[in-house]
Amino acid sequence: MSDKIIYARDDNYLIVRLRDGDDFFETLLSLLKKEDIKSAVLVSSVGMMRDVELGWFSGEEYIKKSFEEPMELLSLTGSVNETEEGKIFLHLHAVLGSSDLTTAGGHLFKATVHQTNELVFLLPTNIYLKRLREGEGLLRLFPERKK
Repeated sequence: MSDKIIYARDDNYLIVRLRDGDDFFETLLSLLKKEDIKSAVLVSSVGMMRDVELGWFSGEEYIKKSFEEPMELLSLTGSVNETEEGKIFLHLHAVLGSSDLTTAGGHLFKATVHQTNELVFLLPTNIYLKRLREGEGLLRLFPERKK
C-alpha cells in the first residue's frame, strides 16, 4: 500500500492514480473523505485489479464470485454518493478481462490494485447525489439540485 495518493483536483474533476497493492476501496474512500467529496461520477478508468469480488443481484441477494488473479480493468462505472447516515458510498460496476481473454462483470465489492488504476471523476457543482433505502432495503440514487 502506498503512503501518498497521487491525485489532482479542481472544481470539476478529481483525477487519481492508485498504486500496486492499494486496497481500492480503502484508499479511494480515504481520499474522498480528505477532499470532502460526497458526490461524483466516475467517467474514466483504466488499469488492473486482483483479489476482486464481483456480485450479481438476484432480486433478493447478491451472488458473489472472487477472482484472485490479476485482471485488466476494461470498464468501471458508477458514482460516489452520501447515505442518509452520512457515509460515503461507492456504487461501482466493473468489467474485468482475464489472461485467456474472457470477461467477468458485476457490482464491485472488493479489489486490490494491480500495477495501477487511473480514475477520472466528474464533480457535479450543482447536483447532490445521495443514496436512500427504498422498498426492499437497497440503497437507491436520489439526485437533487443543491440549494
